[in-house]
Amino acid sequence: MENIYKHQTVEQSDNTLNSILALIVEGVWDWNSNTGQVTRSPGWFRMLEYEIDYSKNDVFTWENIIHPDDYSRVMKHFESYLYGKLDHYEIQYRCRKSDGSYLWIVDRGKAIEFNQDGSVARMIGAHHNIDKQKSIELEYSHQNQLLKEGNLTLEKIVRKKAEQLEKKNKLLEKKLIEIKSISNIDSLTKVANRNKFENELEQEVLRANRYHHALSLVIFDIDHFKEINDSYGHKVGDRILCHLSELVSANIRDVDLLARWGGDEFVIIFPELCREKAHIACEKLKALINENKMSDDISVSCSFGVSQYKLGDTLDELFQRVDNLLYYSKEKGRNTVQS
Repeated sequence: MENIYKHQTVEQSDNTLNSILALIVEGVWDWNSNTGQVTRSPGWFRMLEYEIDYSKNDVFTWENIIHPDDYSRVMKHFESYLYGKLDHYEIQYRCRKSDGSYLWIVDRGKAIEFNQDGSVARMIGAHHNIDKQKSIELEYSHQNQLLKEGNLTLEKIVRKKAEQLEKKNKLLEKKLIEIKSISNIDSLTKVANRNKFENELEQEVLRANRYHHALSLVIFDIDHFKEINDSYGHKVGDRILCHLSELVSANIRDVDLLARWGGDEFVIIFPELCREKAHIACEKLKALINENKMSDDISVSCSFGVSQYKLGDTLDELFQRVDNLLYYSKEKGRNTVQS
């Protein structure tokens, strides 16, 4: 690599680098795999029309803006490069802009530092806007296909039909979003349901493997909930479940997921939290639940089981381990956190 700049001090080098990053239109990124920190240039935010530093400097910001239809393909390519199956990292895909529309970019990257075990420690790269070129390319491909099929003369008719259907498609898309939302939400408590939890846990395990992040799982339930239902009725029991869901949801991070497993049992996914920190978080939740009246001056307590994902765990093994810890919490007298 040719050395273009030669500076006297680190401060001069930093000043030159930051000035360049502020000017270039490409979105430059710098990922430290050991800390999970991702530094992005101002151009990255400008390209996607976000406010500078609008979100956290982590890999989730990137993953969450990838078009759903491109996500699996991008992750497969990224992992193949990380594990040495590809010599270089370069891929085209769509990223979501601040207004919800999508922009075609080409993503290029290079590993520049490695850990002692050979895994990637640091990687830098850039996202470059190719939306105009991609639009032309796709349009050309479309026209070429029409010519091949002898349908070019029908294009105007097709366009008119498309315009007529556009409004209906938007309404249909809105309905599909509503249906998808309903299918992932528990109808009573309005937190995630079992289906959403299982899908999210599967994704978080993949992320934990990909980025070597910690991942903890929690299951908890309400102590003596059957007696509460028998004494006060199911409507009171339902109010308690709703109040508990609101309290826990308000006191966990945005990246965490609370879901109703069934009955009075709930689960929490804690991405990037080790067992010790997840245990502390649950102790705080337990104390908050003890301090709050859930319904009609009724106080309740909860028992918790906490476990951390281990590399190679199946989802069944992880869940069985945390379920056993909940059972142990009950044996220890309830209103405890066992991990």
